[in-house]
Amino acid sequence: MSIVNGLFAGRAGISAHGSAIAVVGDNISNASTLGYKASRAEFEDLIAGGQTSGRTIGSGSSLAGVTTVFNQGTLEFTNRPLDLAVDGNGFFVVANGSQRFYTRAGNFRIDSAGNIVDPNGFQVLGFPTTGNQVLQTLNINNVSSSTSATANVGISGNVNASSTGVDVDTLFDAGPPAGPLVTADAGDTITANSTVTYADLSDSSAFQTVVDVVDSLGVAHTVTVFFYKDTTANTWQARAYVNSEDVDPAASTVDESGLPRLVGVANLVFTATGELDTDASDSLVLQGGTAGNLPWNNGSTSTANTIAVDFTNFTQFSASSNITSITQDGQSVGAVTSVSIESDGTIFALLDNGESTTLGTIGLVNFSNPEGLQRVGSNLLQQSNSSGEPITGKPGAGTFGAVQAGSLELSTTDIATEFVKLITLQRGFQASSRIITTINQLLNEVIQLA
Repeated sequence: MSIVNGLFAGRAGISAHGSAIAVVGDNISNASTLGYKASRAEFEDLIAGGQTSGRTIGSGSSLAGVTTVFNQGTLEFTNRPLDLAVDGNGFFVVANGSQRFYTRAGNFRIDSAGNIVDPNGFQVLGFPTTGNQVLQTLNINNVSSSTSATANVGISGNVNASSTGVDVDTLFDAGPPAGPLVTADAGDTITANSTVTYADLSDSSAFQTVVDVVDSLGVAHTVTVFFYKDTTANTWQARAYVNSEDVDPAASTVDESGLPRLVGVANLVFTATGELDTDASDSLVLQGGTAGNLPWNNGSTSTANTIAVDFTNFTQFSASSNITSITQDGQSVGAVTSVSIESDGTIFALLDNGESTTLGTIGLVNFSNPEGLQRVGSNLLQQSNSSGEPITGKPGAGTFGAVQAGSLELSTTDIATEFVKLITLQRGFQASSRIITTINQLLNEVIQLA
């Protein structure tokens, strides 16, 4: 081996240290990249062939490889429901068509079609509730929401014992302002004796409240209950009304929209101590005429469609009339208002009807050799021959880590460590350069011998 071999060793050192400095630069520039895993440069020595054993002289160094170190990153809490972080092993799975990618960056969002996607618009994969337990797209619009018609209503409160009484029988036997009782059959004619308005009913009542009830199609209807204090001591009458457009026959030629239609009457009798006398009081049942069924005109089922209203917890004291609670057992169709994700990856959707339903579970994937995954940019990794096949699972199951909602995993780059590496590599780069200049001077000395 001649001194010239030192030139090649210096050149190799410059190349290897330059590449290692680039790795450090990559780490530092990604110090704020979500889910980024810092890499390290790994060197190996170079040996030229044809050398005698015991007299082997190296030919410098080279970059053996760049290894991504999969340490757990620090979790930053954001309180944003669709910000997810994996606390432990596993990668989120996203798909661009048939292509699948893997990431630790969980800054997800909802696209215009309702799919959960990453910032690249790639769809996040998981296990939908309606799926077959293979990874599929997750869509918040695929909500299973059932409906049930209201059968029971409970109203609690107080009517003011000091309210002025009216002769209820005289008031309503005259026709208006009671309004006609609605009929059950769409073919029946609503008599036109009631152009009375809700304002007319309110003027003669002592108190009123409203409650929404639901029909078999999940459509909500507003029922207004007026309370009239009778001239008979401790006696009240509750009268329930719905809007005319909810029950009037479609064939009606008279536009009476917004007018009240009577659907139930009950006399409420209170004891001298202010409690409701359930034996002396009537049961309020919302129904339509003699047929007994509420004749909603939107096509909902009306068979046996009556609604019982319970006033058991009502009182009559000399205090302002008020409602303390209203309950009803119907449920309308709900639209998603918000999404929450549990540590096991279960996705819950809160609907505007108060219902909570499960959409599915976030999917995770792991590999026998995560360091073998190939970086493709945009916080994405891709499977390679050295990574092994993907192992699919759910958060918290087996060796998979839990999902932390409202959190993001930060970069594992340690700035201080990287700058220490940079100083070391800089010295190595400079020393390799000095080797070349020194050998060049020595070669000049040899030339000067001539």
